Amino acid sequence: MKMGISGKEEDKGMVFSIERFSIHDGPGVRTSVFLKGCPLTCIWCHNPESHRTKPELKYVREACMNCRECGQVCENEVHLFPELDHPEMAKHHIQWERCKVCQACIDVCPSGALSLAGKVMDVEAVMKLVRKDKAYYKEEGGVTISGGEPLVQPEFCRLLLKQCKEEEISTCVETSGDVSRKAFECIGDYVDLFLFDYKMSDPENMKKYTGGNLDRILDNLIFLCSMGKKVILRCPIIPGINDVEEHFRKIASLALELPLVGVELMPYHSFGKGKWQQVGKRYLLKDLDTVGKEQAQEWNERLNTLITEEMLHP
Repeated sequence: MKMGISGKEEDKGMVFSIERFSIHDGPGVRTSVFLKGCPLTCIWCHNPESHRTKPELKYVREACMNCRECGQVCENEVHLFPELDHPEMAKHHIQWERCKVCQACIDVCPSGALSLAGKVMDVEAVMKLVRKDKAYYKEEGGVTISGGEPLVQPEFCRLLLKQCKEEEISTCVETSGDVSRKAFECIGDYVDLFLFDYKMSDPENMKKYTGGNLDRILDNLIFLCSMGKKVILRCPIIPGINDVEEHFRKIASLALELPLVGVELMPYHSFGKGKWQQVGKRYLLKDLDTVGKEQAQEWNERLNTLITEEMLHP
């Protein structure tokens, strides 16, 4: 992994994607930098390749040509090719637990079906890409650091955000909030806007469906607001999991109690469904479809009604 390697260790981060001209990760046109590593295990996660902190093999089955070149160079028997008289088995079976991420199979794959999820980059390597987009940011746009959970890598975040501010680029951080207070203190001076995920209102369900600590998340949310930071509360709504009255009421209460910049409901989308298989994981919501516009509108109207009721009858 030669790309972007230079400087001190704290100047390096584990990046799995950089998306240019993004319009969904904060205001305006943005360059979104996605870092690997996350303390949560949300069963609806759109970026399962972000969970682990190290690089990992990624396999797109639809792109595989069944050339078997990968099986010939792999020394760990990661790639198996069952005979054609066993149709119940995939044409290319991967033993994920045996992979040492040597990249030999990636180097010989002619179709790009095999790739590496995650690479080490230093701040300057990221900034070279960011600067290419700077002319498009205008007044609202800028850089968003997301993940995974970007604050699993707080020092790299701090250095990258600091460099952005020195070059007069607006900054935004998307976070689950389930990290130490120290991590927020580390980056706070260099963040213009936090996109703060609020997933569940019940501690037990929070643990069950995400593995997260709701108390710590709420403490960090309150801390950011008390420090005068701009925060947008982003709330993924998953049918059958958190689309309940209690959750909507808690969101409404937070919207009134805290000086938030805004609240965004994020209806479930099945976009990440196929990505789980690509990194050897099983997706538990495979039968759940993307939420339609009518349902999304109904949820937003319900939240607005609850906020109004709270204002009139606190």
